[in-house]
Amino acid sequence: MKIKVFHLLILTTFFLQCQNKKEQENLIKPKNTMMQPNITTNQIKDIFDKQSYLEKEETEDKYTLSEIDLNILSDLIIKDLKSKGYKELANEDFSQKINSIFGLNIKCIQHGKIGTRYLVYHGNLLDESQNTLEDNLFESSTETGNLFFDQKNKLFTPFILLKNVVKINGQNYSTHIPQNIIAQNKYLFNDSKADLVWLKVNDKEFLETLVKNFGYVKDKDLLKWYIEGNGIEKYTNDKEVYLKVFYTKNCDKSLIIHSETFSYMDSDPEKYSKEILSVLDDIRTDRIKLENFNFHEKAKLIAYLLYFGEKHKEKTGLTFAFMGTFYKHQSDDLLKKYDEEFKKQKYYGLPSFEIYWNNAKNEGDGIGLDM
Repeated sequence: MKIKVFHLLILTTFFLQCQNKKEQENLIKPKNTMMQPNITTNQIKDIFDKQSYLEKEETEDKYTLSEIDLNILSDLIIKDLKSKGYKELANEDFSQKINSIFGLNIKCIQHGKIGTRYLVYHGNLLDESQNTLEDNLFESSTETGNLFFDQKNKLFTPFILLKNVVKINGQNYSTHIPQNIIAQNKYLFNDSKADLVWLKVNDKEFLETLVKNFGYVKDKDLLKWYIEGNGIEKYTNDKEVYLKVFYTKNCDKSLIIHSETFSYMDSDPEKYSKEILSVLDDIRTDRIKLENFNFHEKAKLIAYLLYFGEKHKEKTGLTFAFMGTFYKHQSDDLLKKYDEEFKKQKYYGLPSFEIYWNNAKNEGDGIGLDM
């Protein structure tokens, strides 16, 4: 009896092994081959056909997207970019560009890597689990917001299935890379003003994201365009979004104040003093919560906003509207905290800030003063 059971176990094990082997054979795996400079139609068709399994529920488990799919996409994009005059940057120049524009930091969960070739920006943190981010790496960019920075081809792109960028005709293929990807790369990495003009008309969302999400304010042309199109009237019901032009909070929680924004606004102090005053009033009355700010960060942002109004008050006639009113309408405990924080930070190195602040203590909002 024991012998019969033993034989049965062997047969069962053999059957299961064969079945598992058959299932593994049915799972299509990408070939881990390096793409050649001249991408052949057969290479394209191989990936193209495998990706088609993902379109049907009954076959979607047969293929898993991987770095191989991203490699061929990137190689197709760089080929198209170069045909349109794109100049590939040196390694160091590319690294400096993406760090200065996107602030990539792989120590933060929002930023990641794929091998040694790609850096990844996770636009949507989903449930903020590393496993979830990795499992959804190549899902729709609309859902994930993922951007891939290719350190080999010196470009960046969202992930796109080949069916959306390639047309196969017999033994030939043609590419139709979305114009926004072409323009984004040429603008950011080749400083193409013509492509910036195109993006202003055709891809406003991308340009606005550069400024308000990534804090890219180094390009004066872009910053001017953003500020003029994103005034306080656009964000009447969401002034915290308006405020983003003044600062960036990096994923390491550091707060960067955009001096470039204030410098641009110096060109029309009357207009921008009124906009900033509206924001300060809402901060003071808690209509703007700044819930993701700790006190030190909040004090720093407020200090810069107050300072702008103070230094222009002779031109605008808003003599007591900024520091004076802010000081007058705070509780004693909160005033003490602000006073100590400003001193501790040495008034953020802003010229005459200490003088303005001390005057505000005496003058308040101007009510009751002999004028």
